Amino acid sequence: MTKTAVVLGAGSGFGLAIARAFSQAGVHPILVARNAQKLQTLTEQLHTEGLMGDWIAADATNPDQTANMFQQVIRQFGSPQTLVYNVADTTLDDPLNTPITDIQQRFTTNVVGAIIAGRQFLDLTTPDLPRNLLFTGGGAALHPDHSTTTLSLTKAALRSYVLSLADAFHDTDTYVGLVTIQGIAGTSEAMRPANVAQVYVKATQQRDTAEILYPATPVNSPSEFDQLRKVVADPAQLHDFLSQHPTAANFLQTHPEFLAPNVPDKN
Repeated sequence: MTKTAVVLGAGSGFGLAIARAFSQAGVHPILVARNAQKLQTLTEQLHTEGLMGDWIAADATNPDQTANMFQQVIRQFGSPQTLVYNVADTTLDDPLNTPITDIQQRFTTNVVGAIIAGRQFLDLTTPDLPRNLLFTGGGAALHPDHSTTTLSLTKAALRSYVLSLADAFHDTDTYVGLVTIQGIAGTSEAMRPANVAQVYVKATQQRDTAEILYPATPVNSPSEFDQLRKVVADPAQLHDFLSQHPTAANFLQTHPEFLAPNVPDKN
């Protein structure tokens, strides 16, 4: 019987790459996100590549929708073996000016949604068979920064929860893992979505590490945001960087604060 993986937060970046990687490994991915039209397009893209995949629209912040989604997966495809929670609001902000309602909403998306989806998956699947719960963490949890305030605090909270959950399921057939991504998509060869996605597949195969730091840089290394600030501070280095990693331009366009002059170097 074909194994099934639910990829909750299946966007065009890491989410699609994760679904593709599982499909290439012989696992049937179910792409889940809010936008049905985009999901259909992404799933059809997999099909054009000769890969399997299906989609179900659901909002990760709506417990009723995620519960219905899991029930639909079970009816159509049987009990899923893997859940990947890849949902995140990665908006950058500062510690003084972000409206409290925005912080609450991002906490719901990044943390509460993960807890609820994980519990629903555990309640609806069979504990007698191997199960995998994977959550996408971030280097911001390890490097609080004035420009990543809410992202840092929510990723830190998620990290704490997932490591606690992993400890609760230690020495069982339920594997819980946190993939702490210490980089920005497209800014290096390691951060190509296809390479990041392989980490998730390998985690479900090896099932031996509660937290996977990727790329495997020491925890006390400069954060991805500090590294980017150093690059943009040198025009020649920035030109070479964007030539090698053109998709990084999208990040810089949406976060112009990294292009501001006289950015202080924290190192």
